[in-house]
Amino acid sequence: MASTAMVLVGVLLGLVSSGWAYEFHVGGSHGWVEHPHEKYNGWAERNRFQVNDTLLFKYKPGKDSVLLVTEAAYKSCDVTNPIQSYTDGNSVFKFDRSGPFFFISGADDHCKRGQRLIVVVLAIRPASSASGLAVSGVYLGAMAAMALLI
Repeated sequence: MASTAMVLVGVLLGLVSSGWAYEFHVGGSHGWVEHPHEKYNGWAERNRFQVNDTLLFKYKPGKDSVLLVTEAAYKSCDVTNPIQSYTDGNSVFKFDRSGPFFFISGADDHCKRGQRLIVVVLAIRPASSASGLAVSGVYLGAMAAMALLI
């Protein structure tokens, strides 16, 4: 009985948290560095990014930067015409749409040494009255089951 209650609580938390945004720390405790311990794209492939999530890039201001660039600029490590540029050492980028985003370091040759990242943001599923009713039904059913267990 207790394990059933735990499963129901987990389902409820999953439904509630699905609308929350998450902040991802690029590079973990190492941050945005020239020689990453793990390729940034390998890290990105293990995560699921959604609209309104944010990336936090930590690096030494004045020594490095983060550039949001086009796919072509990403492939060639071209730093000359970024879409956006961040230089403060504690840069936050918020995803405002689904699709791919391309980031490179603005420091000389850092991109060519692996300091670059592609993030693919999942598409937003349109909310419908049917899905809202299904979530409400799951929520009410779980609450009723938990009440019976108590």
